[in-house]
Amino acid sequence: MDYLFENLKRNLTIAWKSVFFNFKQYLCFFVALFIIQMFYGLMSVSNANNNDVEYSHVNEEYNYHMVLRDLNVDQANYLFNDSGAVFKNDIVFDIIRYDENLNYMTGKTRYDVYLFFLNDKDVSEARFRENYIPDLTALGREGESYVISTTPLLKFEDNIRANLVTFIFITLILLAVSVFLLTALYNIRVNQYKFTYGVYMTFGADFKKLFATAFWELFVISCVTLIPAVLLSTLVVFIIYIPNGFAFHFSFLVFLQVALFNLAVVLISVWMPMRWMSTRQPMSLIITEDNSNLVTSPIRSINLLNKSFPTQYEFYSIWRFRKYSVQLLTTAIVFCALFIMGLYLSEIYTTDLEYPRPQFTVDLSATEYTYDDIMSEELYAFEGIEEVRAMNNNIEAMEIASHMVTSKENVLPFHNLVVFDSEENPMENMRVTNELLYYGMTEEQLQILERYEYSGDLNSIYTGENMVIVGDSISNIRTFKFEVGDTILVSTKTGQIMSVDTNLSGRNLLKEQIANFHYEYRTFTVGAVLHNIPSGNMPIFFNAEDYQTVTKKSVETTSLNIYVDQSLTPEQIQTLDGQVRNWGRMYGEVKVSNTHRLSLDTISADKHYHEQLVCISVLILFISPLVWFFTQTLYYFKREKEFNILQSIGALTKDIRHIYIQGGLVMAGLSLIVAIVLSYLGSYALFYIYNVALPYFSGENVRYAFYMPWYAILISIVMSVGCGYFSTYLPFRSYIKSRFTLENGGAGEGEE
Repeated sequence: MDYLFENLKRNLTIAWKSVFFNFKQYLCFFVALFIIQMFYGLMSVSNANNNDVEYSHVNEEYNYHMVLRDLNVDQANYLFNDSGAVFKNDIVFDIIRYDENLNYMTGKTRYDVYLFFLNDKDVSEARFRENYIPDLTALGREGESYVISTTPLLKFEDNIRANLVTFIFITLILLAVSVFLLTALYNIRVNQYKFTYGVYMTFGADFKKLFATAFWELFVISCVTLIPAVLLSTLVVFIIYIPNGFAFHFSFLVFLQVALFNLAVVLISVWMPMRWMSTRQPMSLIITEDNSNLVTSPIRSINLLNKSFPTQYEFYSIWRFRKYSVQLLTTAIVFCALFIMGLYLSEIYTTDLEYPRPQFTVDLSATEYTYDDIMSEELYAFEGIEEVRAMNNNIEAMEIASHMVTSKENVLPFHNLVVFDSEENPMENMRVTNELLYYGMTEEQLQILERYEYSGDLNSIYTGENMVIVGDSISNIRTFKFEVGDTILVSTKTGQIMSVDTNLSGRNLLKEQIANFHYEYRTFTVGAVLHNIPSGNMPIFFNAEDYQTVTKKSVETTSLNIYVDQSLTPEQIQTLDGQVRNWGRMYGEVKVSNTHRLSLDTISADKHYHEQLVCISVLILFISPLVWFFTQTLYYFKREKEFNILQSIGALTKDIRHIYIQGGLVMAGLSLIVAIVLSYLGSYALFYIYNVALPYFSGENVRYAFYMPWYAILISIVMSVGCGYFSTYLPFRSYIKSRFTLENGGAGEGEE
């Protein structure tokens, strides 16, 4: 143990002296580790408070875990008497309240019973479902059914576990970004000080020694920055969470979390640079000019057009610096791109939070009724209901082996749809797709489409003959350039030559269907085009008659989604819940479910992920100038000997100034191009993931607009161009000042 402490003390002492006697060399690592610790501190403090926020919301709105609805009198008495409990330890619930309701259609009294599970609620729920549910089901009568629904209070621990998974996922992302930053900085340092490392290795330093030296140096730096970074991140989170109205909590475990995260970053970041260094021959490092692996010799440059020396020659031989320029640009600009992507991601989160989702779902299938205008008037009469959507008035074209044929001119470039090739119905220059969703519309549902951006006349679907409304996108990506008046062909299967391999899918399935099925094609005219409607498959809206002709199904709605005013209070939602259920009892066995959407959205909003993403994005942006100035300062410092030689053979100070400024302008121009390209590619990758990839797994299509925030682009460009120029100009001022002070070679600051 004494040896351990002695070894620790010695390593820390050596590292401390190395860092603070060469403070300027390590300044960028102080800033980098401070930023890394701060944005992980933001996430750690936020995560702890988010759990408290969620628990406060849930306890404020719910005092029960489960509700069983539409129980008959025997089932209700079974619960009232707790007939499933034999011994005292069998008691797993308390009845918080019950509602007695009269079903106006059947004349029977039904009961809603609200349960609170005792002790370990997960165990109690499992025992309830195992012991009570079978008995309750057995007490049911023919034609009757009851509904079980749970509240967020029961699933709170599941949500906490989900929050933990999210936190771990974000931790891994931040770990990757942090390792990339620190590894890039350390690679720059290693590359610029190969001679020094060569000397170390000559005296016997191996990988273990090199790694230990690098690790303890960064460890000392991180110890200095840890407390200020955590305190500042806590202050930022506190300011963000003030509007919540909940008590703010700070746990000293955050220091431990950030310290462990920082330790992992440091260990990973210095491993590869030191491993690479340890494989080199010491003498090759000593005799090699620093940075030579990034800058080729002037001998290999091309002397074009006998241009003047050294300024124009330097410009025309810029190929020498290609490796260095690529490394610098890809390292520095990627953080500007991550800044823009972070802001775009925050907007995606806000869009998802504001996306309308139903508060209630209604199922009429157990009744003899379908949704009609009378029901619509009754539902919209309830205060707080904003929209009622019919949900089962659609069918996927693939389910009925149908497809759409349109002109090649109506398809945007780079959207490679299947070429229509049918011997039975030959048509040239036509494209075909079965990624379609057919809707049978009513006039009420047509009003819902008015909220989307569209061209044309939505009412044309009823006023014209064979008119349809179409979307212009597949998987939320614009695929078609339809205009009002264009025509499309929609197929209806009438027979088949032979069956199609059921293992086929996608384009191959569609080709086989066209080749082996008989189709009847109907021509429809586009009356309106929807431009921003969420779409997995492209929507086509028919009137009821055309929908039945194409699909062989009538437009009968038995499933509804009810959307409410987002400003309703929990008490108003509870009142509206009772009103909708009472309405359902007028029509018999109507199943009404509360999704608790408004409560979940309120919780999500109070977690302030949008603000957190913005803060982290801004911190990531600050990394870019750090990389620029650290890299360029070391790079031009190593080139000062070269400039001294140029002056010794006749170059004036203004020539050297031109070389610096010329390099700054070149880097500024390149950074402008690279910043725009990387930012666009990164943002489009996010757009594609959220619009195409994620809906494939979630089954829910939310349309996220693709855009790059203009203010973020402007900030990124200004920073990239500014850093590209000033990270070159400032080293020039330092060089001239040094030469004048040391009177190096007789050159002075004022020499022309």
